[in-house]
Amino acid sequence: MKQLIILIGLKGSGKTYIGSLIQERLGINFVRVEDIWLTIKRKRFSEEYYSEGFRLVEQEIENQFKTSDLLTIESTGTSKYFKPFLRELRNKYNLKLIKIDTFPDTCLRRIKSRDSSIHIPVSNDFIEQINREAFEVDLEFDAVIENEKSSNDEILMKINEMVE
Repeated sequence: MKQLIILIGLKGSGKTYIGSLIQERLGINFVRVEDIWLTIKRKRFSEEYYSEGFRLVEQEIENQFKTSDLLTIESTGTSKYFKPFLRELRNKYNLKLIKIDTFPDTCLRRIKSRDSSIHIPVSNDFIEQINREAFEVDLEFDAVIENEKSSNDEILMKINEMVE
C-alpha cells in the first residue's frame, strides 16, 4: 500500500525544511502544499478557496503516487476541512502523521525572516491565530519531531524507521 507521510505543525515550525531534507537525503518525494494553494485564484480563505485547495492537494498526491509508493506532504492541520481530508486519505493510503514540535516564538521569528514571496500573504495576527489553532491540533501522531532539539541525522533516522 502506498504510504503518505504528513508533517503537521505550526507555521514556521520547519515542515518545509524537514520535507526538503527527507527528499534530498532519503529520496522520498516531498510536496510543498503551499505552492498548490498559491495557484488558487478564488478569494483567499473563502469556502470555495478551501474546497478547491484540498481537492487540488488530493489530486497532486494521486499524481505523485503514479510514480512512487512513498510521499511526504505538510500541513498545519487547522482547517475544518483537514479531518475530512485525512479520512479520505486513510481510505486510500497508509498514513503516517508526524508532529513537528517547535516553540511558537521560534516559529514567529522564522516567519519574519523568510522569503515572503513564496508564502500565502497573511497578517502577523492571522499567523498567530493559525499557530494557536495548530498548537491545539489533537491527532494520533505516529511520531513527534522536536525540531529545535533534533539534529538532521536524528530527524532522518526517525523518518527512516517509519518507512522501513
